[in-house]
Amino acid sequence: MKIIFAAALLWASSLSAQETAEAEQFYDAESKSGEELKAKVGDKDDPWLERPCELGVPLFGELARRLPENPFFIRGELLSGAFCDDVEGEYEAGLVKLKQLENHWPENDFSNLGFYFAFRSNDATEYLSRLRALDDKQLSEFDPERFWQGARMINTQGASDAFDDLMLEWIDSRRLSILPADLQGGVSRNALEAAIRQGRTDMAPQLLATIRYPSTYVDLLASRKYEPVWPLVAERAGPHLDRITDEYAFWALGRLENHSEDRDRFSDAAHALHFAGRFEEAIALAQQWREREGAMESIEEGDGWALNIEAYANDALGRRKKADAIFDQLAELDPEEHPWVVNFVINRASRLVGQERWEEGLEAAGLARTVAAKWGSPYARMIVARDHVCALMALGRSDEIAPDLAYLRENAAEFYPLAAQALQCAGAPGEATALLLEGIRDERYRAGVVSALQPSAFDLFYTPSQLPEQRDLLDTSAELRAAFERYARLVPEEFIPTASIRAKR
Repeated sequence: MKIIFAAALLWASSLSAQETAEAEQFYDAESKSGEELKAKVGDKDDPWLERPCELGVPLFGELARRLPENPFFIRGELLSGAFCDDVEGEYEAGLVKLKQLENHWPENDFSNLGFYFAFRSNDATEYLSRLRALDDKQLSEFDPERFWQGARMINTQGASDAFDDLMLEWIDSRRLSILPADLQGGVSRNALEAAIRQGRTDMAPQLLATIRYPSTYVDLLASRKYEPVWPLVAERAGPHLDRITDEYAFWALGRLENHSEDRDRFSDAAHALHFAGRFEEAIALAQQWREREGAMESIEEGDGWALNIEAYANDALGRRKKADAIFDQLAELDPEEHPWVVNFVINRASRLVGQERWEEGLEAAGLARTVAAKWGSPYARMIVARDHVCALMALGRSDEIAPDLAYLRENAAEFYPLAAQALQCAGAPGEATALLLEGIRDERYRAGVVSALQPSAFDLFYTPSQLPEQRDLLDTSAELRAAFERYARLVPEEFIPTASIRAKR
């Protein structure tokens, strides 16, 4: 399978071009000789990928005009045009050019670009069509992060049933084993929803067998969508989720043993031990990595997540200063070199604010805001805004919260519970309740609201927070409680995770 080399560089190229677009002049291709134009195509000091609008489009456009019989230059004209559309935010136009490339050169694989433009265009139909067209090899190599990014877009566009149906089709056609291992459980979970809707509850045991992620079982036990299979889910989860957390730890540790150099598997194993309440083991695993020579100099994102878990495990054991030191070390990483550090500077700030360490938390949230402004998603920036609101209110600086509340209100649909929690901190429980009602009544956002309304003891990841809990609003609003009970239930206490029971709160 041939892959156009430029596809792998799309993310970086668009950012670089955006930063320099206004400062650069368009390349004067018409005045150049044919040899000069051809040499410019391979100019490593001034690659056209970094300037698709100013250099790529005029360069390949002129070459295609002079040498229309040369397919390489025609492809270059379309590809640079698509990249330029990306820079200018014209994603639908980029998708049109991409389809021209696919129609004229079907021997090349442009699928990465296709999924990218379908996602950026919010075109759920196109994205689903491309998922259906994947062959086994492409399916086996699909990046999980991009897969779920697309799934979230499809859900936001109101096409989640079609997505779930496709997942069940993959199960029926025995394609589950082809998928990357860390996609299989999620695909089975979505297929389970389709199976229940289609009256095929007999599929539940088969599908649950491949759903290992413990937090998923909290969601399954809460949502009434899964009520027909609650007994099977409960049996698989076990009291206090012990059965599923133990299985997940066994699975994750086994995968790490088979490929000890894989940093994502390392991260998964640390998470699994933490979820099972095996805090000392989670810390020991992370420290094995720390003991490697030059560990921090060669740190990868998976290592960062394992250190994040080490910090949370220390919190669970009451070792706050050790947890502080780990997060402080992560916060020293250069985001230009490690853009994924945005996750950890945000988690650091949220942890401090949640522990009511207001001054420290506000300072940490300031750093998180700086990093998230460039590297964070709207959801990430919402977390930072929530932390600012809650810290500022606690410090008696309510006159400073208006910009953050405005951002949270404007982006509430990204995650209603975050906006609601900030409003609780701001002393506006009525508006917080109204937002949660808006979210829970919309199927696209319901799952997130239902999860947030569960007791905090069911959160397997974060350090416990002292901020107002959204579920407190269930006791003050009969309307919210009625809406919640229509779609969900509070997960029975018998499933409170062992990790929460063991943690020092």
